[in-house]
Amino acid sequence: MRKVVLSAALGLAATALLSNPSQAAPKFYFGDGKELEIFFMNQLWGVYTMDRVEGTTKYDNRMDFFLRRSRVGFQGKITEDLSWRVWFAYDNVGLDPHTALAKNSNIGLVSLNSGNKEFYLWDAFFTYALHKNWANITVGYFRPQVGRENITAGFEVSSFEKALTNFYPRQHLVGTGPGRETGINIGGLYNDEKAKWGINYNFGVFNTDKFNSGSGGDNLLYTARVALSLGDPEMKKYSMGYKVNYFGKRNGITFAVNYAYQGRGWDTNQFPLADTTIWAGKLDANNKPKISFKNNQLLGFDILANYKDFTFNVEYDELKRNFDNSALNYKDKVWHVRAGYNFTLPNKTILEPAITYSEWEGDKASLNGNGKYKVTDIGLNWYIKQNNIKLNLHYVNQDGTKKSAYTTNGTDKAGDYIGVGLQLIF
Repeated sequence: MRKVVLSAALGLAATALLSNPSQAAPKFYFGDGKELEIFFMNQLWGVYTMDRVEGTTKYDNRMDFFLRRSRVGFQGKITEDLSWRVWFAYDNVGLDPHTALAKNSNIGLVSLNSGNKEFYLWDAFFTYALHKNWANITVGYFRPQVGRENITAGFEVSSFEKALTNFYPRQHLVGTGPGRETGINIGGLYNDEKAKWGINYNFGVFNTDKFNSGSGGDNLLYTARVALSLGDPEMKKYSMGYKVNYFGKRNGITFAVNYAYQGRGWDTNQFPLADTTIWAGKLDANNKPKISFKNNQLLGFDILANYKDFTFNVEYDELKRNFDNSALNYKDKVWHVRAGYNFTLPNKTILEPAITYSEWEGDKASLNGNGKYKVTDIGLNWYIKQNNIKLNLHYVNQDGTKKSAYTTNGTDKAGDYIGVGLQLIF
């Protein structure tokens, strides 16, 4: 096993050192403020799965190479005040269905790339600056601005895979793995450089199509996020993109509160882990609820602290769903804590030991199961050109109880894994 992982690490390292994606992405200027930029982003992973059990079948330990995340896109400006981004994804190309990833769980938090042929829209939105920072209106197809892990790209986090605070809120609010929907958002940013504080806000309304089947539901999702920064700001100009590691360039802390609310709606997802006693007669043959929910909510907070080379990040979310029959009400909890430290090497590259612990806990009536799912990620990230060229090596331990994504019946095991990754952004 060590030989397999070592070979994978050396192969990916050689690829990184021989490649040269350090040049800027192609950018074109057309006058009158018009700009067009083309960009590419890729994560090539090698994952060695250990102790995977599905039902009564124990799978041999195995190595799996696949494209975890791949993006190609376009962004630019139409005028000085109107910017845009449209990009596409082809994720999980070559992924073995028995590889032990959180997203490749028994409840299918994110689906496989069936036949290695899925190529789909990731984001498509336009942002108009009513005021350069204070008031920006975004319309289109994008992530509702709630929950730091949800709105931070997988190319920015210091864990190997994103934490469970990414997957569960997306399914809860939008009903899909990518977590995108059509909507409108108004957001702004104010920084007081002298007093060393700043505030960032986002309020949005989205049309959650996955929850509007059946006979009812206005299917509108309302979201709010307010973040207060002390010390150095999290961002100097308004953006809907977020960072974790600032590579020693930030000494500050950001506190944020998140809230989302949706009125009556129908859930079109499958829930094989629902308690058959509590939900008896209320699920159809496909494990889909026969009744609509009264309302759907998320309430949470997150913190990002950066001090010189140290990074600390934590998030906690409560996922609430209420029904006319209060016995069906449930509140799931999901949280993570993450830390890392940058060591600058003689060649100016950066080596970061990092650890992330993530946990989901289902309520007794939860449609997602009433168990626990725990993920511990320990590893090293080698930033050759910050996040543009990154190599990482991580060990991920997964644990939990039945009626969760870790195990459905007490005999399943998601398995542990060693992951080797190569990230290239151009």
